[in-house]
Amino acid sequence: MRCRLACFVQWLSVNLLLSSLLGALAVGQDLATPLHQTSQAIPITSPRRELSAERKQVQSETLNRRFTADVEVPGNTWHLLATLPGAVIHDIAFPTAKIGYAAAELGQVWKTTDGGNHWTEVLSASQSDYFYGVDALSTEDVIISGFYDSTQTYGVYRWSHDGGKTWTDDLSFGPAWMQRVRYANSKDGIIMEFPGSNSVTESEYTVDGGGQLSNWTSSVANPSGGWFDFQFSLLGNLHARSSGINYCTSLNGGEKWACGNSVDSVFDGPVFFLNDKYGWVGGGEISPNVEGWLHLTTDGGKSWSGRTLDGPWPIRSILFLTDKTGWATGGNVYSNVGGMYFTSDGGNTWTVDATTNSEMGACAQHAIAGGHHQIWCAGFNSSNGFESVIYSTTF
Repeated sequence: MRCRLACFVQWLSVNLLLSSLLGALAVGQDLATPLHQTSQAIPITSPRRELSAERKQVQSETLNRRFTADVEVPGNTWHLLATLPGAVIHDIAFPTAKIGYAAAELGQVWKTTDGGNHWTEVLSASQSDYFYGVDALSTEDVIISGFYDSTQTYGVYRWSHDGGKTWTDDLSFGPAWMQRVRYANSKDGIIMEFPGSNSVTESEYTVDGGGQLSNWTSSVANPSGGWFDFQFSLLGNLHARSSGINYCTSLNGGEKWACGNSVDSVFDGPVFFLNDKYGWVGGGEISPNVEGWLHLTTDGGKSWSGRTLDGPWPIRSILFLTDKTGWATGGNVYSNVGGMYFTSDGGNTWTVDATTNSEMGACAQHAIAGGHHQIWCAGFNSSNGFESVIYSTTF
């Protein structure tokens, strides 16, 4: 396993370098010439698929660029709370300011009871299990989602109803790769899928808690079969948005979806909506360039800005506390770059909040005393094999 991972990282680094050189040569080409542009490869510890697209050569949107990569101003103070060797965390959830859960590849689920300073592995399933989503409906009721990939491949989820002490076995959705799971309340939830073998991209939704497989119903989320990024938005009124190759919306908790072009001219990534008015879509690529971008809407997605951020880290996660205050995090594990951007004007301008040299892919928040909020962001890097890092700040 160790050789396999090291060999893969070396192979991908060489290929990304060659792709970047080819991309540089392509600048002089007709801008309509298709390029193979890659967002990322998943899973990290055992690559099987690319999230990519054939897109025409796109020049950076300099007129809309509000951020310069080498400008860093004082912002929020982030602390590295924990480093978890051998873990590749893809999602975190904090039902309280002290108790949190993290879902990772190789069958790992981690738990903290002291606000993220210390973590204990509460589930060590098969190394063929890749957990990409976690949602904590309470401190005791936790659901994880992902996929099993070995001689057979199928989407899975598991429940714990005692705070991670015990877990159900893998409950299988069949031959699909599941990604994140999110609940609007104790009954209504959605699990998004990666593209399946039936030429469409589906989602699973539940209206009665999702405790059993029979409580979930499949729906076509993207008829084109294009991939979605991990982070999607699900509001309390059951309005959902997800994006990647296409930008798609559901107004009834995932039962029916309507899709259009991606917001960005290349492709999109994470989606975060604060309400039905204010929303943000990020994105990024690792080939032929390593780059990240972000767009915002103030009218529920009827119109979108140009790139208000166009920087050197692919954007992997978005979190806003108000329509003005928020973070966009990201990075690229294969070149060990990443960190957190911060905005105080709704995403019109951005500054670097912290540099972590890790791919920061999941964030969560919880209110604490005095009207403050605790923010956590998790990521991973390949500097010492694979390891995950947990950072936090108080706002």
